[in-house]
Amino acid sequence: MGSSDLLTTFCRQAEAMGAQTLCVAEGEKAADRIIASMRPLGSRVALVASPLVEEIGLEEALAGAEFEVEKEGRDFARHADIGIVEFDLGIAETGTLVHDATDLKKRLASMLPLHCVALLRSGKVVPDMAEALSFYLKSGQWPGYLAMVTGPSRTADIERSLTIGVHGPEGLLIVLLG
Repeated sequence: MGSSDLLTTFCRQAEAMGAQTLCVAEGEKAADRIIASMRPLGSRVALVASPLVEEIGLEEALAGAEFEVEKEGRDFARHADIGIVEFDLGIAETGTLVHDATDLKKRLASMLPLHCVALLRSGKVVPDMAEALSFYLKSGQWPGYLAMVTGPSRTADIERSLTIGVHGPEGLLIVLLG
């Protein structure tokens, strides 16, 4: 399967699970497109610093667009409307995002706010779970906390009634860059 097919499959599967996807091509102003997608979701942002966040100038763009940006603190992400986190991989077969969430801030920003914006380099989409696990095995050190996210949080624990957003964000926007 070629990289274009992997991306198409990943987006189709992620959207089937209730996520939204936004593909940003190289050369586009990624931060502007992300901010335009985030405006209806709120103004308080829990941002986890990462190479991709820095590369696209997202923190500065958010501040310039008058978002309240929170990067740390005792109540990090507790009152945020949106959490922004870079993920390591996407799994095309299931539309699942994967990241080493050993850093507590990654878990908080991706779980506590009502909406999660997941940043992912488009070249980091792998065909299946075996490839994803192989990625971490080859890195030499297994993460202390490996998180896999497939769509917004959902549960049917209570009377088999499907409820969105109980154990995590009710909205998931996956931004594929590059």
